Amino acid sequence: MSTGTYLTCKTKTLENPAVALVRPDLVARHSVRDTPGAADYDHVQGSLGSVPIHPLARPKRDRSVPLDMKPSKTVVAIPISLLLLAAVVTLRNPDANGAPARAAAAELVVSSARDAGPQTLRDAILAADRLSGRAHILVTAKLIALASPLPALINPRGVDIEAAADSGTLDADHLASGVVLQINSPGSTLKGLHIVHAHGTAILVNAADVQLDSVIIGDSKAGILVNAAGRGCAIRASTFERDETGVIAEAGVRDLTVAGGVFRDNTRAGIWSVAATGKGATAPDPGTEGNRPQEPVRIIDGVFERNASGVVIANQPAFLHKDRFLGSHDSAVLILSGAARIEDSEIRDSGGTALSVTAGKSVHLTHNTFANNPKVAIMMSDSDVTIENNTLSHNGFGIVSILTQGSLTPQIRGNLITGTTGDGITVIGGSPRLERNQVLDGHSAGLRLLDVVQPNGGLKATPTLEANVFKGNALDQPVHGVYKMPGAP
Repeated sequence: MSTGTYLTCKTKTLENPAVALVRPDLVARHSVRDTPGAADYDHVQGSLGSVPIHPLARPKRDRSVPLDMKPSKTVVAIPISLLLLAAVVTLRNPDANGAPARAAAAELVVSSARDAGPQTLRDAILAADRLSGRAHILVTAKLIALASPLPALINPRGVDIEAAADSGTLDADHLASGVVLQINSPGSTLKGLHIVHAHGTAILVNAADVQLDSVIIGDSKAGILVNAAGRGCAIRASTFERDETGVIAEAGVRDLTVAGGVFRDNTRAGIWSVAATGKGATAPDPGTEGNRPQEPVRIIDGVFERNASGVVIANQPAFLHKDRFLGSHDSAVLILSGAARIEDSEIRDSGGTALSVTAGKSVHLTHNTFANNPKVAIMMSDSDVTIENNTLSHNGFGIVSILTQGSLTPQIRGNLITGTTGDGITVIGGSPRLERNQVLDGHSAGLRLLDVVQPNGGLKATPTLEANVFKGNALDQPVHGVYKMPGAP
């Protein structure tokens, strides 16, 4: 990135390479005006130039990744024949309290590695879809090379698909596009499946209350896509490696939980939760989480390593809790509009701005750690943001607030900022409130105030300052200057 003159103090112009990190062209680069909805990912993927696809090397991998899982019940071998399947359904015995017996799930075993025919996964799904009760499919075949997309799960009572240990790898390389497995059956579960080389979407969730556990998706375009019909979907302890995008939450999704996931080397984003303006939820659902409202998308205990971006959010409120972002190529978290809450998370070694907020509404960043991000730890532009009780250490810039309109008052309070190579806090225009922050041992200014100059006017930087500590920085007194927007005189 080229550097330039953007900072003028009094009558003297300063050449400051660090200031180039917050040049005016960066203010607009993450806009989502006219961004299409995410319903058609092929069209959405190119709409945000700020989330580039990084051409990462894809080493060859063993297609039969062992999955440390065991079948949960005794397996009864059953021929895959539609005429005999009805006889497979059994009744459970009454429990100790004399509760009435109920129908158990029909057991189907997939032992063939072929694409179609007896004892194949394709045949088992077709059989399960025709049952009047719930079905359980156990996959014991190690590697299945698919020649065409699998039948959709449509059994209204639900289908459980489980891979036995060292089994259940589906290779979709021969499918030119489309969805490998579509779930239209409410309450279905997938456990331990491993899907590789999907040129379209590996799994499409199109029904409520679907549960996915210990799923592995690698070397694919899109891992799991959850659409608006997939309310109550939970994705747990699953791994997404070398995909373009790991999990996509489409416009209108509700009550989606992604917990304990690993997202590694994905070339666009680990999680993509993007809706066009007016298409997604504008605010969290009324509260089930204590007295707080509940966000439609919750990302908890995730590990994000070396992705282009970890999480991309636009117009769909999200809650991130106890997530770790390591070595993101661009931004670890990119909020392009709408609400978000990020708590107790860690962001390190990002190649771009670690956490970027543009046009955010009711964004809360609390008790997070930002360390060793060489550019900017937190940047917000024209956003309603509260940044509270975070720890920032050894970053390029600490917190950068950019306001080109006077109606917003970001809250920046109780943060500890140490050892920045650039400024600790930079206020570019507007009147954010700075309270009880400690900015220590930085190599530039502890606080820099820059008045915005625009083609049609400007906005002075007039923050409210209360009980802040600036100590041990190269400049502990506030430094004043000017920030020129493109086209400004």
